[in-house]
Amino acid sequence: MNAVLPLTLLWGVPAATQALPQSVAGVAYPQEIYYTRDLRFYAPMTLLDLLRQLPGITVGWQPDGQAEIQLHGIDGRYLSILINGQPLLGAGGNNVLTTRQIPASLVNHIEIDRSARADLHQGGASAGTINVILNDAYQNDGLLLSAGGTVLNTRVAGAVHLHDGENPVRLSAEQRLLRDESGGATEADGFNGDWQAFDRELSRDLLLSFNTLLNDRHPFSLYLMQLKGDGEQRLTGSYPLNRPSTEIDPDLRDVRSEREYQRTTQRIGSDMSLSWGHLAFKAWGLAEQFDQDMSLSQNLPVAAAQTTQIDDSRYQFGASLSETRYEHHWSVGLSVEQSKRVHGSLSDAILTSNSERSGLPYQYDLKENMLSAFALDRWDLSPSTEFEAGVHVDTYEISLDPDTTGESEVATDTHWLPTLHLMHRLGPGKRLRISASQSNREPDLADRVPYEFRQGTTVWRGNGELEPELISNIDVGYEQNFQRPASALSDRNSGFYLRAFQRIFNRTIYESVATEVAGAESLTVLMPKNAPGNAILRGAELDLEFYPGIQDLRLDLGAGLYHSQMQTTEELTGRYRLTNQPDYMLRIGLHHQPLPGLRYGGNWHAQGGSEQLLPGDTGYVVQRTSDIQSLDLYAEYQWSPSWHVLLTAHMTPGPSPWQEQGDIRQYRDFEPTWQLVLMGVY
Repeated sequence: MNAVLPLTLLWGVPAATQALPQSVAGVAYPQEIYYTRDLRFYAPMTLLDLLRQLPGITVGWQPDGQAEIQLHGIDGRYLSILINGQPLLGAGGNNVLTTRQIPASLVNHIEIDRSARADLHQGGASAGTINVILNDAYQNDGLLLSAGGTVLNTRVAGAVHLHDGENPVRLSAEQRLLRDESGGATEADGFNGDWQAFDRELSRDLLLSFNTLLNDRHPFSLYLMQLKGDGEQRLTGSYPLNRPSTEIDPDLRDVRSEREYQRTTQRIGSDMSLSWGHLAFKAWGLAEQFDQDMSLSQNLPVAAAQTTQIDDSRYQFGASLSETRYEHHWSVGLSVEQSKRVHGSLSDAILTSNSERSGLPYQYDLKENMLSAFALDRWDLSPSTEFEAGVHVDTYEISLDPDTTGESEVATDTHWLPTLHLMHRLGPGKRLRISASQSNREPDLADRVPYEFRQGTTVWRGNGELEPELISNIDVGYEQNFQRPASALSDRNSGFYLRAFQRIFNRTIYESVATEVAGAESLTVLMPKNAPGNAILRGAELDLEFYPGIQDLRLDLGAGLYHSQMQTTEELTGRYRLTNQPDYMLRIGLHHQPLPGLRYGGNWHAQGGSEQLLPGDTGYVVQRTSDIQSLDLYAEYQWSPSWHVLLTAHMTPGPSPWQEQGDIRQYRDFEPTWQLVLMGVY
């Protein structure tokens, strides 16, 4: 990764960074709020850059080598990422795609729920929910310009009000060209080789926001968002792990492969809130379209090519009614959603990454109708104790176009997901929270489609009997603020948060490996299945923020311990860990303001290794990932209320991280990256 030197003009509101969350008052559930203006010191370009800096975050790795964001150390498939309360459409691994698509300049703040809630989309997720709130029309105008360094990166962004006054209309736009060169080495018994990779992505993003007050008291908002990106990834040298391949087991031959893609997301959403006395009514609507064209080609070790096309669409309407004044703050809601996916493929071969199924030549037309409802009641058990009980219900039907396979219904089911939250104040600034809930993870749509693909002696099959995973969640947290809260959104300027959690995963989905005999051939059959046993994860995290006797110096400390285990079965004979779960996480941050207008600091992050259970020709193998560290440093000088200059550096100290499978170890080298930023607001 080559060094980068951008010169940037960025709009923002001056504020002190806050590593601990700004918690919400008056509710029992433990929601956290982080404003992007408090994270500007690390010059984030995308949502991924923002999330990396938050407490309790770990980073996992997808089968294709892409980094993913995790809560509670749980694989990103169990995390729900929402944009203005609703997820973006997309194919498998959509969380990874979403974090790279959303530019940081469009984000106002981030809401994190580390346990499920009845009134969230599909009740939340077992790892937690990250809700990204975009800028509205009340934000300031601004401009952003960025020039790159040795590997040219450029960024041009701006925001302008098309209409001011009581009914503002604001247009935000950004064009971002990111290039990255990386490399490393591969070692095995009697073998040493190098590899190189080059990534390029051009993104063009638009956000049109409109806000008003109906009858001068009822908020109404409307936004239109378009995200467009195209890129390419080239890989050469000895890179046996995490690359598109025609084989399911790695080989040490030289490779030369390329991936090209074009993605477009278009979304229009609206929200309206009405209030009468002690009642509040909210209604929302959403229409969205996602298109992706991708091509994979490989010249070495064998010539192969594949193209895939995804066309997703979704429409949703919903409403809720809440009581706001009396002891029982009840709330009910209902939403109707219809989504559709058309998947097409042209292929001379099957190219997958560690048996990742997105490389299979799917041909299907799938439709899903979903009806969701929730009901919850909040009440004060005592002046210091608040309690919430609720239930979220999802009922859906997934069907295929009859012309595709001759079958119509794929799956239909109803889920009842209860949630309980208790918050007790032990004293000023001291809170104890207990949460218990259930959530579910739906299988990937393509895994349920009846199909069979064969390449050589390997067969991939779908599973029409695949069921969702059911996860039982328990969270216990203790919060203490060292300073008296000034308001509901500023009570975390100093304090600590200790949380412990447990997740029990029932009907865990895994990739089964079986051997079948067809004539004189022995075939390896891969098919997703539900494990007859369960898996369990336990962990604890601590986040601490304090001023060590000097008001201008602040320290941030964080730590996490995680342990998971899958129950053994006839097929899974070992006690394997959950995918991508790290052993531990450590974080140390420092922020110092020695002079008025001058501030410097940094954040060091480390996490333990993880494992992935992968199928192979001869059964299961474990791919291990090493410990990894990162260090982000910054220095900022503000010479006027509107203008700042900022220098940042990103480094990866310690030995080169690696991935290991069998006797193959693959290293990745990271070089320091730095930015020089000029920020202004008007």
